[in-house]
Amino acid sequence: MDRLQFEVPVRIAPAPGLPVEEIYGVEQALDFLQDWPARRQGPIYQKAFNACFGATVD
Repeated sequence: MDRLQFEVPVRIAPAPGLPVEEIYGVEQALDFLQDWPARRQGPIYQKAFNACFGATVD
């Protein structure tokens, strides 16, 4: 298994009423996070973004 792939997909509902999205790896997670609205980018967002970004740096 690629080290940047999640063992189990992460399921995220971006907002109430929107369909749940399944994230299968770090690159897909970064794409998802980069599209996240700036007004909703709090401390949990920053931790997730930093963790995903850090995983891509060798």
